[in-house]
Amino acid sequence: MVDCSKTCSSAGFVLTKIPLITKKVLSFLPAKTLNSCARVCKSWNFVAEQIKRKRQKLSWNFYVCEEDENNDMLAAEIKSLFQEIWHEPVNFIGFCSSTLFEEPLKIPSNHMTRFHRTAKCMRLDIGNFLKQLLPSFCNFLAISADGVVGTNSEANKSFEIENKKSLSFLLIPKLENLQIHSFTIDIHTYTTQKDDILGPGTNHIPEDVKAILYFCNEPLCPPDIGYTLMQYFPESVLVGGFVDNLICPQKCLNDSGGQSDPSLLCIAFSGARLRVASVLIEEHINSKEEVEANMRKLKNCKLPEEQSFAFMFTCIGRGFHHYGVSNVESAVFRQFFPKTPLVGFFGTGEVGFTHLPSEGKVCENGKVDNNRTLPKLYHTYTTIICLLSVV
Repeated sequence: MVDCSKTCSSAGFVLTKIPLITKKVLSFLPAKTLNSCARVCKSWNFVAEQIKRKRQKLSWNFYVCEEDENNDMLAAEIKSLFQEIWHEPVNFIGFCSSTLFEEPLKIPSNHMTRFHRTAKCMRLDIGNFLKQLLPSFCNFLAISADGVVGTNSEANKSFEIENKKSLSFLLIPKLENLQIHSFTIDIHTYTTQKDDILGPGTNHIPEDVKAILYFCNEPLCPPDIGYTLMQYFPESVLVGGFVDNLICPQKCLNDSGGQSDPSLLCIAFSGARLRVASVLIEEHINSKEEVEANMRKLKNCKLPEEQSFAFMFTCIGRGFHHYGVSNVESAVFRQFFPKTPLVGFFGTGEVGFTHLPSEGKVCENGKVDNNRTLPKLYHTYTTIICLLSVV
């Protein structure tokens, strides 16, 4: 007969006293399970931290609720997307449909009850629910709009999801050559002074910002805000659009007192080795061949694709209603950029312009030539795609 106590003791010795085996076993675990194992003992915690430091890649996924799917299962389905995430994110950028945002999720109670059918359910909005699924230090930034653009975790297909409850997201770990800063602007009280438009507590934002995501939930946003941002950050590409809601657990990211609601959320990307390009698909473009011609311009910028990600912001009048079939623009993007995740939304107005940096076009000081006239920023019935590459 096998002595179970000796067997367990031997297994415990192997898994705690032989780091090579411990590391091999724990390396097969996703981030959430790995963090749970890190709390077992000091040796496991040390090994888990080593493993996490080597996992520095992007993660992404999307979720769509089919018409025949039970709404009570929404929370469980979304939660399952986060259980198998391999890398620990420090930034979450998410896009959800307004139909998903407006209906609180039913979260089954974890407490056992005698009568299962009468078990109470918590109700949480999508923002607070997602926040619970992420590490406490993760910077949570999200919006809701009429539809979303997402990519499956294998990056072999992108989707333009209209008229369904849906969610897409990008999880960004700590990367050596990428810094991300967020700030909000109250469009009703701002001035053109830099300290006022960026708000208190934003002095840490570097001047070499390469891209700014611009999300506004007010249709009457003063257009000079975008141009002012481009003047303060002359190396930046400004892209985004008009959305239904800003989903931030904090009242206002710049306002520690929480005295005002933000109406404009900006996410700034910077880094010495960050490269950015963008293309505007104009309203008259209505065929796959024309979309391919625009995407080819983006491809010709020759940005490295190994560690890249892209955003697509399009008008609610495009998509299926414009082409007669779904996923035209996202499928063309996938054709040209098979490794790059694409996320975004269908909004009520687009912000951005075509920016196609060419190889070797730099000034004597080594910086990109920014002696450019300010482009037209605000559009309707268009699509803007922005590609970011961390070299």
